[in-house]
Amino acid sequence: MTRLGKMLLPANRGEAMFAGLGLLLVASVALLLATTRGLTHTSVSGIADILPLILCLAAPAAALLVAGPSIVRLTPTPFVLAVLIAVGVMMRLAWLGHVPPLDDDFFRYLWDGALVAHGLDPYRYAPSEFLAGNGVPPSHWPLSARALVVLELVNFNDMRTIYPSVAQAAFALAHVIAPFSIDGLRIVFLAGELATLALLIALLRASGASSMWSTLYWWNPLAAAMTVGFCHVDAMLPPLVLGALLASVRGRPFLALVLLGLGAGVKVWPLMLAPIVLWPMVRQPSRLLLGCLVLGATLLVAMGPVLWSTLRPGSGFTAYAGNWSNNNAFYAWAVYGLREGLGLGDGGERGLRLSLAVTTGLLALAQAVRGDGSLNSLATRYMIVAAAVFYLSPAQFPWYAVWFLALAALTACWPLLLASALLPFYYLFFLHWPLEGGRLFFYGIAFVHSVPVLGWLLIVAVRKRAVAGTACAT
Repeated sequence: MTRLGKMLLPANRGEAMFAGLGLLLVASVALLLATTRGLTHTSVSGIADILPLILCLAAPAAALLVAGPSIVRLTPTPFVLAVLIAVGVMMRLAWLGHVPPLDDDFFRYLWDGALVAHGLDPYRYAPSEFLAGNGVPPSHWPLSARALVVLELVNFNDMRTIYPSVAQAAFALAHVIAPFSIDGLRIVFLAGELATLALLIALLRASGASSMWSTLYWWNPLAAAMTVGFCHVDAMLPPLVLGALLASVRGRPFLALVLLGLGAGVKVWPLMLAPIVLWPMVRQPSRLLLGCLVLGATLLVAMGPVLWSTLRPGSGFTAYAGNWSNNNAFYAWAVYGLREGLGLGDGGERGLRLSLAVTTGLLALAQAVRGDGSLNSLATRYMIVAAAVFYLSPAQFPWYAVWFLALAALTACWPLLLASALLPFYYLFFLHWPLEGGRLFFYGIAFVHSVPVLGWLLIVAVRKRAVAGTACAT
């Protein structure tokens, strides 16, 4: 047999089982596509409509985690690496030509991308203004006429866009590739995912860990579905965050700050990681000042336009910061207690949101001042901040988890990886929202995805503290 022929065949039972699991994961995507075709917000009539979506995401994710310990022990031979890459690509490319079930965020992406690609300001008008035809200048009319169907389907179309400049650049690139096509977005987001895989493998090798840990992200059904399948711009966060981590490890903190600033230009969250990069500069004031200037200049470009747009009524960014909440039962109960128990009304919820933001910031600062500059220390602290941002957020949509799932694979954090098998239960929201305003979901079912993860993390933390205490005593 030729050398190429040997590379295309498994060398042992472990490699064969690895390939078999990959085929099952690809088959699960095909089953998901077949069983959820045409599933929209308005077509859900019972649990039978939702269950295939949940099971086709949760069950394969659970199987991947169960197989995880065996996977990471595999030797990354050419065959194994080829299977690793091919399966993840197929899990994402299978979505081409399909409309994602129960999701419509991409319509906003398509409209924003068209505006930016044509040199128009996406922050100036809400989509509903184009539909009403009031106050929109003639320069916008030809484009809005072409995009009438898209404009009608944009969610919260009475609000101006929430997405910062880097996200807008990704949408515009997608429009250039395939105007008003979700597959144009998928091509851009797939490129982001491939960059994530490459960076994840590079970081794993730099840390001395097996590159096979990358499988737990690259084959993760939730990650593949949320980034390319359901087409969420969160796909662009992991490569920027991992790139910043790699830059820091290689002694290039200013590049790391630029990448984190660009990450904030996708979603604001990566800004919470900046203190970890800036803290080592504290004893060098001139260097710290330069770092702050680099970050500030990047943020001016990456977030300046969307922040400027908040000065006028109708900003989606303002509405999100002040009102959005979903899939966080702890938050729902806290708001209920503040409103009904203490009678604080809207002011109580605003105070709670501010408290959570301050807590997240303080935790980020605490992670900045501890640890060292080693890759393992930095990666762990990045992961802690990323997970805290998610679990302290009033809104915990499944696609928000993508950026900490990549870090969880890098740091071998099994409790956080478990989130990928539990977050699909979010889609029960669409069953309960029309029936009882979502109360059972908000106050009960939303615990399903968070309690096991947070409980496991607590157990791990207690055990580590006990071990550390024993070591000190001896």
